[in-house]
Amino acid sequence: MTSGANKLLVGVNLKMYMDREQTLSWLDAAVTGLGSIDKDDVELFLLPALPLISQCLEKTFSSQLAIGAQNISEHDSGAFTGENSPQLLAQMGCEYALIGHHERRTLFGESDDVISQKIAASSRNNLIPIVCIGELSKEEKSAEAEVKTQIRGAVKDQKNLKKLVIAYEPTWAIGVEHPASAEHINTMCALIRSELEDMKIENFQILYGGSAGEGLFEMISQTCDGLFLGRRSHNPQTYVAIVQECISIKAAHL
Repeated sequence: MTSGANKLLVGVNLKMYMDREQTLSWLDAAVTGLGSIDKDDVELFLLPALPLISQCLEKTFSSQLAIGAQNISEHDSGAFTGENSPQLLAQMGCEYALIGHHERRTLFGESDDVISQKIAASSRNNLIPIVCIGELSKEEKSAEAEVKTQIRGAVKDQKNLKKLVIAYEPTWAIGVEHPASAEHINTMCALIRSELEDMKIENFQILYGGSAGEGLFEMISQTCDGLFLGRRSHNPQTYVAIVQECISIKAAHL
């Protein structure tokens, strides 16, 4: 199965780069710029900083830009001070949950087991899990083995997985000047697709992140279903241009 069977998906993770005024200004400009885009052509999501989710939901209520959380707890409720309840986020109107980002794995010690529990928590609360997968090593065989281990550890034993998004981000390509090569991305995303199909996961999309930007999707559109954007989308006009470019490329390959 190639990516042509799946709908185009483009997401943005703002991390903690923007303050309140910058985030809401970005959102206003993005929503305006996306106004002429047909919702049948693309699915879009934004992951703002947690304290701004409610305001972002208000601003995107009548738009096609879905809102998600950058992190969730594996628990729905209880004595878990400071955690983000997936149940509450879903009740607020969030549609996506980012799980297993490299920064969560390395800075906060999240294991494959915790990530698996968070995927289950997102699914039972009708949040679409965006699971970050990415290798430390640039050596092909080591990279393939690491990615396979991450996928198996995260997705195995998922009983009620309605939809899954995999964000492939080689850790050595995050926050650098250039993304991974198109050849490497295509090899790894084909591997991820094969692994998910072997595990009988039916409804999934694969995104590429890791310094993704303009001009990349054309070279990887046969193995990827879209892009997971970071700092290269901080200019809302650039973000809209990337979305439009992806739509044109996807349409040309249908």
